[in-house]
Amino acid sequence: MSQAPLYVSSVEQKHSTRINPRIFLLALGMFALGTDAFVVAGVLPVIAREMGVTESLAGQLITAFSLTYGFGAPVLAALTGHWSRNKALLISLGAFCLLNLGSALAPNFIVLLLTRILVGCSAAVFGPLAYTIGSTLAPPEKRGKALALVGTGLTISTVLGSPLGTWIGEHFGWRLSFGLVALLAGIAFSVLVLYGLPKTASAPTISLRERIAPVGEPRVLLALIPSLLWNLGIYVVYTYIAPLLQQNLHTSDVSPYLLAFGLGPALGSLIIGVVIDRIGSTRPIAIALVGLLIIEPLIALTTHSIMGALVILFLWGSCAPMLFTPQQHRLLHLTPEHANVILALNNSTFYLGIAGGAALGGFALQMVSVTQLGWIGVVFVLLALVLFAVSIRLSKRKVELSENQEMSGKQERAQLLVAPE
Repeated sequence: MSQAPLYVSSVEQKHSTRINPRIFLLALGMFALGTDAFVVAGVLPVIAREMGVTESLAGQLITAFSLTYGFGAPVLAALTGHWSRNKALLISLGAFCLLNLGSALAPNFIVLLLTRILVGCSAAVFGPLAYTIGSTLAPPEKRGKALALVGTGLTISTVLGSPLGTWIGEHFGWRLSFGLVALLAGIAFSVLVLYGLPKTASAPTISLRERIAPVGEPRVLLALIPSLLWNLGIYVVYTYIAPLLQQNLHTSDVSPYLLAFGLGPALGSLIIGVVIDRIGSTRPIAIALVGLLIIEPLIALTTHSIMGALVILFLWGSCAPMLFTPQQHRLLHLTPEHANVILALNNSTFYLGIAGGAALGGFALQMVSVTQLGWIGVVFVLLALVLFAVSIRLSKRKVELSENQEMSGKQERAQLLVAPE
């Protein structure tokens, strides 16, 4: 029986109603990336115990990956800008697979930490390119759907990938968790190499200076900083959620609770687009930040029972889509002329927030209990809320100033058009 080819010509692509199968392979790669980014938090106690290090030190594996991703994305995009997109994507995905295999085989903590840094580099190249190339695999009228499908891989990783990787790590060892990531990435890489990617037009090379230029504008910087702060406030707690749950619930199996956390973003992402269209992007962000201020101190208090833990983690996770997507929407309207660059910078603040939260949480655990990390998170969420309010006020002032200037200009032109009798 003959098999339908993966290849879709440009003419077929233009008229076909079918989705290019390569988009699903890119989504699989993003699923592997998302699982890799978040699975360490679930298997943190297991890694710490086997490697003979403290949980706070093991948490720096997340810092290493996220910090490299956050800083590496704009830098590596500039360094690989002269490569073809297809070449850069395949090399980065192949490296991501092999380096996760290296993490699984790491003989000691230092080697494991080094592999996490290198994995972060490969992910920083692959992640943005998966979206870019995914959009070119669909006709213009279906590019939004293509982007959503690629992003679905990342969303599903929080619901299935991270809990599954955690369960595997708890029952069969953390090395198999990284092995799972390597396997998934390897499948996506092998099939993409086997069937190839269609040639795409090269993107204009953007220098590193051009990529970070928008940050020099105060209102843009003020809009990005809250994103960094609220992610820091979330991940100072989430990075060490496994030790907290094990302590409060007296269980070694935390995967069901991570599943509850992941269901929040998954369900929220289905409706947040409609919410933004109806009430804008400002109110969802404000509501989510206030929600975090209430929820994070309650996490340590409500996770002594199974039902309490499931409910609070679901509510906590539900705040995520009310922050990331509305923030992307807000930034697009703030600087539409720098859309690609500003969204890339916002993505960097997300990972830098994860890195900062993991590092700060690890440092704090030297002095306080894991049950007190929620209060540290609240401080940064509160700072984010204050700066967010200032940013909104600054944006409104600029709009009012522009409207006043436009009105004054119209009045002056009207006066000039009135000829004297």
